[in-house]
Amino acid sequence: MPDEMVVNETVVTPAAGSRVFDRYEFVTESPAVGVLVLIVLIVASVVGGFGNLLILVSLWKSKTMKSLECIFIGNLAISDLYVTMVADPMSIVAKLEGETFFNSISGLCQAIAYVCTIACVNSLGSITLMSFNRNIFICHHKYYDKIFKKPICIAMCILLYLTGLTLVLLNLAGIGDHSFDRKSLECIWDRMATYYYTVAFSVLLVWIPVTITGIFYLKIYISVRTSTKKITEVTCSNHNRKAIKLARTLFFIYLIFSSCWIPYALIIVVDRYDTFPYESHLILTAFGHLHPSINWLIYYFTNTKFRKAFDELVKLNKLFDLCKAKKKVEAMEMTKTTTNSNDLLVTKTQHILSSSTTE
Repeated sequence: MPDEMVVNETVVTPAAGSRVFDRYEFVTESPAVGVLVLIVLIVASVVGGFGNLLILVSLWKSKTMKSLECIFIGNLAISDLYVTMVADPMSIVAKLEGETFFNSISGLCQAIAYVCTIACVNSLGSITLMSFNRNIFICHHKYYDKIFKKPICIAMCILLYLTGLTLVLLNLAGIGDHSFDRKSLECIWDRMATYYYTVAFSVLLVWIPVTITGIFYLKIYISVRTSTKKITEVTCSNHNRKAIKLARTLFFIYLIFSSCWIPYALIIVVDRYDTFPYESHLILTAFGHLHPSINWLIYYFTNTKFRKAFDELVKLNKLFDLCKAKKKVEAMEMTKTTTNSNDLLVTKTQHILSSSTTE
């Protein structure tokens, strides 16, 4: 039997993940899932690439966005830019061309996966550092200037890259690997190479940062609710309001990241024997890579400084005002149509009643 291997008289069937899709085979075999995922990735790549470039240019040009927390915001945007402008387009290629394309270019798939791992570690690490920054500023302001200095903030960011690089270099010691995943259909770290490394990777990459960041924001919430007097003693009310607004913005970034990555962190651990259908891995992996495309929109809609900076660069306010105006016109037309329909109904009813009275 060609699809089975006999080892010590025990029949072992290869996992579904061993299947190799040929060029366009994935899309033709599962058009609903394939087309949907490809559309999402294309939109995410274009919108995310534009948005992350917008963040970096705004941080560089705006005089009002030179505070220390902006170092972490910029660091996050750099990692997100890699995902949206390199990882996502290569993921699109992978789903269309299949594994054979990457096998023909030695080292390409591993290089993409290596940098993607470093970028993901840096992304969640930056989100954690931003929450730590806001926690110290709002809840322990007297220590803020001692902890957060420009060289220290830059060193923190470098440490994140070194952490991601360490996870990659462990592959040289035979721990884990990076390759083409035949279920998520993209170049990523090899979840099947070393299971306990996969568990450790999931914990380090997702669960620990998500938990720590959640604790920081919980402390901020409790502090704002119960210790307003303590905060106002160390900073003016206007400054404090701005700090809290920024904390709210970063909290939304944290929620989006957690929502995108927690399902992926679960499935790679639960599917230890690679028995889940490839659609589940493919959808959750693609969903996990959506957060870099959404962050800039959260900045725009929840933070005044970013909104002003973005509007000055690309006049986004005109685009959104145009959309609002269009919706308003549509609503007015719908109301007018409803009113005309009601008037016509009333007229017909009156005519019927009048006819009945005459008879």
